[in-house]
Amino acid sequence: MTNSEKYLVDRWYVAAWAHELDKGPLGRTILDEPIVFFRTEDNTVAALEDSCAHRFMPLSKGRIISGHIECPYHGLVYDKNGNCTRVPGQSKIPPSAQVRKWPVVEKFRWIWVWMGDPQKADPNMIPDFHWNDDPNWVSVGDYFYVKGSWRLFVDNLLDLSHVAFVHRSTLGTDGVTNFPVKVTQGDETVHVDRWIFNEPAPPMFQKVRDFKNQVDRWQMITYRPPSHFVIDVGCADAGTGAMDGDRSNGVTMFSNHSVTPETEKSSHYFWHHARDFRLDDRVLTQTLAQATKTAFYEDVEIIEAQQERINTARIDKPIIDINADAGVLRARRMLEGLLDSQKIN
Repeated sequence: MTNSEKYLVDRWYVAAWAHELDKGPLGRTILDEPIVFFRTEDNTVAALEDSCAHRFMPLSKGRIISGHIECPYHGLVYDKNGNCTRVPGQSKIPPSAQVRKWPVVEKFRWIWVWMGDPQKADPNMIPDFHWNDDPNWVSVGDYFYVKGSWRLFVDNLLDLSHVAFVHRSTLGTDGVTNFPVKVTQGDETVHVDRWIFNEPAPPMFQKVRDFKNQVDRWQMITYRPPSHFVIDVGCADAGTGAMDGDRSNGVTMFSNHSVTPETEKSSHYFWHHARDFRLDDRVLTQTLAQATKTAFYEDVEIIEAQQERINTARIDKPIIDINADAGVLRARRMLEGLLDSQKIN
C-alpha cells in the first residue's frame, strides 16, 4: 500500500504553529514523510526532506546559516529549494546533491504543507481558520502529539455526545445525549448540528458568563476532509431566540481543530479556541486556555486508549454503530470515496 492510498495527498495539512520555528529548524513526520521546516533569510518558510543526500542524517538536527540549512554530520548546506550549495572540502557539488521540497504556506498562525502534486498546490484551498488571527477574536491554542490514528478524530469530533461522559468537568452536561443531531452534506463537507434546549450551562460557559437559569445550547460542526473541523459552540438564556439567530442573550465560541497524520497510528493535533467578547480580559484568556487544554487532552487520552485496543484487537471483534454516529458514518463514506477516486486518478 502506498502513501497515496492511505491518505489524501492533494490537500493542505497543518505542520506546525508558526512560533515553533522561532528556535530554529523543526523536524516533523507528515504522512510518513520526515520533513524539516525552517525560516529562510526573508523569513518565509521552507519544507525539505529531513534526510541529507550524503548519509541520511536528519537536517532538522542541523543549524540555519543565512537562510540555508546545514547538515550537522558533514556540513553540507541546502537552500530553500533543496539544492546543495556547499560541500566542505571540495568545490564541485555532485549533480544529485539535492533533497525533496514541499510547497508550504504560513497562514492563520499555522504552517501548512501540501503533500501531493506541487502543481496543484493552490493556497486558496487552505481551509478557513481565520478565527486564529482575526483581530475581532481572541484565540488560544496548542498542539498535542497523539499515539492514535487521525481517523479516530473524525469519530471523536463529529460525535459530541461524548462530552457528557469524557468532559464532565468542562464541556459536558447530562442532557446532551437526549437531543438528536441533524446531518447535512455539502461539497466536500459534512455538517452535524445539535440543539440542546432548557438545560444547565456547562462549566466552561459558566466561567465566561454567570448564567442564572437554564440555557439553550448549540453545537454546529463543519467537517472538511481529510481532518479539519470548525465547531461553532455556545449557549444563550433559554427561550430567547438563539435558534432563530438571536445570540445577544448568550455567548459564542469557536472550537476549531486540524489533525495531521504522522503515520497510520500517530497524529499531530492542532487546535484553537476563539471568542469575540471580553477581548481585553487576560485573566479570562488564561482561564479558557487552561480549560480547553484540559478538555482536549481528555480526548487525546481517549483516542490513545482506543488505538491501544485496536492494535491488539482480535480479527473477528464486531463493531457496532449507534444513532449518534450519523454524522461520523456520512464523513467516513465521503472520505473513502475521495480516497477511492485518488487511486483511480
